[in-house]
Amino acid sequence: MRRIKQNTFVFLVLSLLVTGCASEKKIQTDDIRGRADRAFGELRSEETGNKAYPREDKTDAIQPSVQSAQERGSTVRVQKGKRPDWVDGESIQYPSSHYLTGVGYDPDRRSAEDKARAEIAKIFLSKIDSRTRSYQEYLQTTSKGRSQTEQAISIEEITKVSTQKVLSGVRICQVYQETGQEPIFYALAVLDRDQSAEILRDKIHGLDREIERLFSKAVAEKDMLATIKYLRQAIQKHILRGAYDAELRIVSQSGRGISPPIHFTEIKSKLESVLLRDFLIGVSVTGTRAGEIQDALLQGLNQQGFSVSEDLTRAQVLVRGTVEIKPLDRGTSEWKYVQWRTHFDMVDKEGGAVFGSVNETGREGHLNLAQAENRAVRKIRKALTTEIAEQMRRYVFSQ
Repeated sequence: MRRIKQNTFVFLVLSLLVTGCASEKKIQTDDIRGRADRAFGELRSEETGNKAYPREDKTDAIQPSVQSAQERGSTVRVQKGKRPDWVDGESIQYPSSHYLTGVGYDPDRRSAEDKARAEIAKIFLSKIDSRTRSYQEYLQTTSKGRSQTEQAISIEEITKVSTQKVLSGVRICQVYQETGQEPIFYALAVLDRDQSAEILRDKIHGLDREIERLFSKAVAEKDMLATIKYLRQAIQKHILRGAYDAELRIVSQSGRGISPPIHFTEIKSKLESVLLRDFLIGVSVTGTRAGEIQDALLQGLNQQGFSVSEDLTRAQVLVRGTVEIKPLDRGTSEWKYVQWRTHFDMVDKEGGAVFGSVNETGREGHLNLAQAENRAVRKIRKALTTEIAEQMRRYVFSQ
């Protein structure tokens, strides 16, 4: 049995746990603000209530016990005259101990309000960027002497999901217009810390229950593909949980989050154990130079990070196929050609289902048939290894 136990595989497959690709460059303020603007465009009104600022949508929320006339209104009245305290400093009405605030300004009122909302969103997005990058660093590995970062997390998708609930509570509470030759609107956006913390704690506790359930199912499961599926889902939820916890630390007056009952490292260690010791691939090749092609596939799949067994009875997935290489009549006395064909199926041995196929054909030439055939074998090895490994990854991690 050939099995290569290497960390490369663990990090390789973790790159498929969450689709997307995050930039390694430091995210600029303008990029974050732009994402914040888009996030607000997609928000639904899911907040649980509102204490001290006007509501923009009452259809999906618990009504507060007391609402002022301003809170019942749909538009915030524009103030003029004396410059409010919040334009240049902290708001007396909305102190930082109980509220997160953002101020935006622009000649256009709507733009000023959007910028105020984006200032609050930017706080969360920046913090989550930092938190999710810690996962990326954890999934970083070095393969064959060169640094290879597996980009496992789409930061934009994670932040869009994680901030949707809490940012739906952001409200424009005051708008001030500074008159003059070039009138400027100033808008104050407000987010209640206690209300947001309550929402986030509920989300975190719900994710913790889901993670515990998935991890328990993974431990009890006998089918290795199903085990990988549960662990993959648990890691996805843990990454989202980390984003929620980062937000909770922002809004909580104590600045503390919630410790997870199952840590990310525990889930990763379990997945590593399954992938490197329990999940095996078998390879069977017939036809022209079958032994050579099979050896190349075993080596190639190992290099791609898969654990391969020559004992087909122990494998969970079987790669079986045939290779045909034959001379072509169109050759000349100076140059000979061969035509090659391959057909391979990938089979889930648990149910016998064929989940992937590779059919490749080609032509190679050289000064003599032996050299032309050698070139064909090299081409077959490269084509098969790349395509089979890709289909294998897609199947394993789409379960």
